[in-house]
Amino acid sequence: MAQNPYFKIFQQLPKDPVERIPEAMRLLIQSKEFRFDIHTHIFNRDYIPNKFFEIRIPYLVNTDFLEYVDDIFTELDDVSEGEDLLNYALFIEFATKHSMENIAQYLINNSPRNTIFVVIALDLFQSIEGKVKKDYIQQLEDTAKIRDKYPDLILPFFEVNPTNPDIDQIIEKAFLEYGFFGIKVYPSLGYMPSHPRLMQLYELCEEWNVPIIIHSATHNLHTTRNFIPLEYYAIDERGRPAFRTQKKMFLFRNQYVNFFNRPQNWEVVLKSFPRLRVNFSHLGGDDDWDGRPRTDRNWSFRIFDFMERYDNVFADTAYTFHLDTFLELLTTNLFRNKLLGERILFGTDFYMIMEKGKYKNLRSRFALNIGSEVMEAISVKNPIRFLGLESLTGMKL
Repeated sequence: MAQNPYFKIFQQLPKDPVERIPEAMRLLIQSKEFRFDIHTHIFNRDYIPNKFFEIRIPYLVNTDFLEYVDDIFTELDDVSEGEDLLNYALFIEFATKHSMENIAQYLINNSPRNTIFVVIALDLFQSIEGKVKKDYIQQLEDTAKIRDKYPDLILPFFEVNPTNPDIDQIIEKAFLEYGFFGIKVYPSLGYMPSHPRLMQLYELCEEWNVPIIIHSATHNLHTTRNFIPLEYYAIDERGRPAFRTQKKMFLFRNQYVNFFNRPQNWEVVLKSFPRLRVNFSHLGGDDDWDGRPRTDRNWSFRIFDFMERYDNVFADTAYTFHLDTFLELLTTNLFRNKLLGERILFGTDFYMIMEKGKYKNLRSRFALNIGSEVMEAISVKNPIRFLGLESLTGMKL
């Protein structure tokens, strides 16, 4: 059997996750005066193809005009539509007018003291058309520089896009040169989570306790490619992993997310690597928790099923935490269900969440309503479990 092509990289990594975090972060965790936000972003316009903005809202949106629209809706006693437009505009302005370091400073300054942030770099240039000022490797390097400035507070993850021709170099640099802690998989950027290169990577992530954050929600970020050749593994009729190829055409947004991001795509991965540490971010997304009845999908149920069958499956609250219906679930069910109580992680999806309002207000409102006991579980104890840092705390987890 051929040796795993990434083995030489992992062979240079400590198998104990504690040894892969900065000393300053170890000391903070040992002090027991910390909490985690397990899902954030700090990259700015320099690393984002301009088509990214066209997917979400028109790129040259005018915030002065949208403030005027907001005033009109307010006078008509229907503020929601105007507020949504204004929030979108403020989100665009935040990404386009601030440096990466300023975004990190804003996040730190507007969060509770001693919050440790998992910061996720995304390989957008590989999947989304448009011009970009700095490439993905530069984003990794710049993220590492900010981590070095805040070694107690920044824990970086990087997306592994198997369609990137430079993926081997990216993995080597991210782990060995820049000291990234974990990886991100974002399938709707144009690949299946069971791509052969990813399966090779998962094999080593399982052995080396490298955690993986999974995008699993119907958010509208996706590749701009319409015709995509796919390579992946799927469970065959005998219940075994089988290699598949497929050429698929996509015309509408929901086709991308429903095909690529559905949790069931991970069945073959978890069956092949049952000890893999994974976090299904967004817990199905807004479409599962906005209160509208649906019969066609409920991804959160599939994630809960994975939790019951695999010991290292987690899910985070990123972005979804702004919904009242989601908050109600956590406050009523988290401690009645042992599985949820131990596997839900607190994440905000900063700064993407600014589409829904001011970050500090959304975060404070959630923490106030969910209560200190639940917040302690999802922002302290459970992230420590997911990251494999239990030996640092001395706490009963």
